[in-house]
Amino acid sequence: MGITRRRFMSTAAGLAAAGVLTWASSRQARAATGPLSVWKFGGTPREVEFWAKQNDQFTADHKGVELQYSYFNGQVRRQKIQAALQTRQLPDVMVGFGQDVPELVNFKAIRPLEALAGNKLAGWRDRMVPEILNSGIYDGKLYGLPVYVDMAPFLAYNIDALKEAGFDRPPRTWFELRDYAKKLTKPDRPGFAFPATTSPGDINIFEAVAYANGGRIYDPATNKVTLTDRGIVDALQLYVDLVKDGSTPTPASMAETNFRDTAQLFAQGRVAMWVAFSWLNTPWGTPDNLNWTGAAFPRPDKPSGSFPPVSALMDPSAILFISANTKHPEAALEYVDFWSQDQQLGLWDGDPEFSRIPAGKAAWQSPDLAKRWPNWIEAYKAGTLFSGAEAMPRFVGVTQVETALGAAIQEAILGRRPAADALANAQAIAQQQINGLR
Repeated sequence: MGITRRRFMSTAAGLAAAGVLTWASSRQARAATGPLSVWKFGGTPREVEFWAKQNDQFTADHKGVELQYSYFNGQVRRQKIQAALQTRQLPDVMVGFGQDVPELVNFKAIRPLEALAGNKLAGWRDRMVPEILNSGIYDGKLYGLPVYVDMAPFLAYNIDALKEAGFDRPPRTWFELRDYAKKLTKPDRPGFAFPATTSPGDINIFEAVAYANGGRIYDPATNKVTLTDRGIVDALQLYVDLVKDGSTPTPASMAETNFRDTAQLFAQGRVAMWVAFSWLNTPWGTPDNLNWTGAAFPRPDKPSGSFPPVSALMDPSAILFISANTKHPEAALEYVDFWSQDQQLGLWDGDPEFSRIPAGKAAWQSPDLAKRWPNWIEAYKAGTLFSGAEAMPRFVGVTQVETALGAAIQEAILGRRPAADALANAQAIAQQQINGLR
């Protein structure tokens, strides 16, 4: 689980190097005033409510700032930001996803935070889990401040359904997953469900399954799209095989059903197992009589990809960026710093919807977190929570590759093309688009 230190930790030490704070130190005396536009993308029901409430606290604490806050569904963020870039109407602050950092940097849409942060940077380091803070780093620079991360893939399973089928533990391998799914399937309850729309979140879940098999969607060393790597092909074949086994809802329904809808199916007892992010079903809740829990998603029996297997993929899906064209950098920085405080970083403490992996160190001392996710606490204290994992795919052109991948997933599970053919076609399309970006 989590993100490996090798990707981000080596760059963290240089964030406060001599010279990078010159801009900030020359402006720190200026007060944070004026209008401040903020766009927030995505969030669970509890999070959306909490964010708006804490915005009121921010404005109470910063009388000179006129906050103009807007919320948008996370799945439309790329289209919204691209449109704003074309019309030069980006907000002062965006609360987006870490996976989008390379493209935002390439478009010159955001600016590095360390050049603005001044002495606030030390406070961020003191309060925040290093691996999560460092997930905002790209190309050696801190571009965003994350308040939490999501990780994938994880398996939610109905404990009573497993016991009824004769199982006393969740499946641990792909072979076992297919076996369990078959035996858990009833006429009115499939054994397993996976989301398969073309939305980024659903594609990320599949990528996490494939990366555990040694797959990659892109190789930066060669600038090649690698959707035909065996690690990707075999992961998609797993999806196809589960459908062919009769262990899933109808393919058409999964192609129209994103992770939130599959969460509701699971909560209603209409599916015995499903794959999702680390939050599993907690954002939308389950009946008290549903006896369920979560586990790491089963791993391939023998990874077949060309790259090292990854234990999980991690993305900060609420990461604060400061726009490159903001006319109010002091106010923007104050807003970012506000969300680095313990009160904001512990936004789910004491709430039944605890559903994210928190960035604040103080949150990991929460009795509520220990009660709801004891395995997280154990792994965090053991230093293993963030070992063996990497960031969600990040590169210029990721939107084009994932769009093609999403189409290939649907073609394969709907039986329109074999998995390998669908991915080969997607690779050709995506490679042409990637070449056009260089």
